[in-house]
Amino acid sequence: MHGFEGEEERRMEVGERWAYRVAPHHGPVEEVDVLKIGSQRPLRIKVRFVSEEAEGREEWVPSARLRIRWQDKDAWLARDKRWNELTQDGPDTEDTAFHAITTLYDEHLWDGVVSFGLNLRDRGVLYIEDVAALKALLDVPESFFHADPRAFSDSDGIVIAPWPTTLEVARRLVRTQADRLVALMDEQDRKAQSAAIYGHYYRGRGKNSGTYISPETCAETDRDFKPSRDLLREWCGAEAAESIEELKALREEVLRIGQLMEQAIGCLRHAGQTKAADRLERELGIPLETLRQAERDD
Repeated sequence: MHGFEGEEERRMEVGERWAYRVAPHHGPVEEVDVLKIGSQRPLRIKVRFVSEEAEGREEWVPSARLRIRWQDKDAWLARDKRWNELTQDGPDTEDTAFHAITTLYDEHLWDGVVSFGLNLRDRGVLYIEDVAALKALLDVPESFFHADPRAFSDSDGIVIAPWPTTLEVARRLVRTQADRLVALMDEQDRKAQSAAIYGHYYRGRGKNSGTYISPETCAETDRDFKPSRDLLREWCGAEAAESIEELKALREEVLRIGQLMEQAIGCLRHAGQTKAADRLERELGIPLETLRQAERDD
């Protein structure tokens, strides 16, 4: 996963002048002189506030509040402002589309090409590592990724774009793996339905005996995630969903015919018609045990 544009490593020395800010990404920035570096952990720094209003105030402060050397503050503030603008319309953790995109991220379908920000500071941000590959995959011009004026390329050539671009890219990406993703959503539906009836047991390690999650809790949790599966199906398109439904119907028909054939073969064996039963089983082309396993899985 890529990090957002951050701050340089804080290596400070006595006599240097630094930019002091309490909150990481907002609030006033004050100029301070470094007077002394503490020796204990967590590290604290003794500083003198430079402004006239501070009247020479000295204070021991957490080292993390010294954000950057004062001489570099303008470029740092410009980067910070750009990132705040980039993420101003990002999703919250309960957003259905964000849950859907998290599912895509977890499948690792496009590793090395494109990824999505999941953390507080970069939630919903798009990182395009291989622009040429993504252009070809989506059949779009490179300008498509820069349609939002907030998008930019970092020093490594990675295109970084805001949430609206992330959404549009995700919708188009899903179509390239629609059959696989519709099948995945169906599988997750089946597991969720089973957990809502029987609960779910997470196996432990060592002396940990594991954890059992009640059916009620499983059902409540799934109420938060089912809308994202439905949204992914919608993005996949009706054609992919219909294809999966046709395969399911065909599988059910094959299983029904297989059950009838198994009954017929059993009747022949019971009647002493072993050769006829063996011939029928060979002509069936599917071992009976395979059919029985398919019925159990179904």
